Amino acid sequence: MSDKRQKQAKQIIANMQYGKNCSEAVRNNVTVIIKTLERPYCLALLLKSICLHWGKIPVLVCDDSREPLYPDQAQPQQNIKWLTLDFNAGHTLGAGRNYLVDQAETEYVFLCDDDHAITAQTRLQAMYDFLQQSGYDLVAGAQGREEYGAANFEQQGKVIIQKFHQHYGLVAPDIVACDRVSNTFLARRKALQQVRWQDKVYGLEHADFFIRGKQQGLKVAQMGKTWVDHDRGSCEQKTGWLGYLLGRWLPHQDGFYRKLRSGAKPEESELLALKKRQALYKKYVLDVHGIDKIVDDYNKEREQAMFELIGYPDEPCNG
Repeated sequence: MSDKRQKQAKQIIANMQYGKNCSEAVRNNVTVIIKTLERPYCLALLLKSICLHWGKIPVLVCDDSREPLYPDQAQPQQNIKWLTLDFNAGHTLGAGRNYLVDQAETEYVFLCDDDHAITAQTRLQAMYDFLQQSGYDLVAGAQGREEYGAANFEQQGKVIIQKFHQHYGLVAPDIVACDRVSNTFLARRKALQQVRWQDKVYGLEHADFFIRGKQQGLKVAQMGKTWVDHDRGSCEQKTGWLGYLLGRWLPHQDGFYRKLRSGAKPEESELLALKKRQALYKKYVLDVHGIDKIVDDYNKEREQAMFELIGYPDEPCNG
């Protein structure tokens, strides 16, 4: 993490502008949780967007970077609390998320990644109202304005298929029930504590979380017409074609960050770490479910049918 990025991030956080507060019910019952690693500028932009759109909602950040942006228990703003984990312990994304869920004290938590940004159409109040009224455990928006991460799981022999844009039908206006969603959701904290993320693998933990959630009766829903921005190009301060490609397809430019995401130690090669990660994935995820692989199934007709049923992620909504 460069000193320049840290300085820029701290300036953004110090000069935070607060918008209109979300409702008192949401402020009292929802905590935003963010696991971060070596991306201070991305994180600062996310925090800025949270405070702009949701006011002084409680935020917990878990930072296990080499040099955390702030020390453990620091509060750079009244509503933002910093938690740190030892970089040398090699904590995974799942371990950090589990720690955040355990440290939060509210009934609900809103999960987002550190390269997200809240928008005027991240409908937290609507998500909160749905969970309060429906008895569901988790409801998600879209990660980006173009597609939903909703899917159902179908097992065929020793293969689990993630059938994207398949669902179980409407459970409320613009909301469908499903097995899996993307990493931007509001959930009951106790439900997340019951399922928990796999903390032994680097990456690839997402499908496992929702497969185990389905097995344990986790009630999951996808809300339409709501999204968070996921523009990696802006996050890495790149514009033009490079920013576009970074935001869509290319991996992060920071080689050290990519190593860490692959589970590599600073002196290890990224390729070797990826091979080790695949072996761990098979041991701790595939073997747990007694399967050989998890495959993705995308279908344009299913995707279009979902858009027609619940609307596009960036479609205007009055609710």
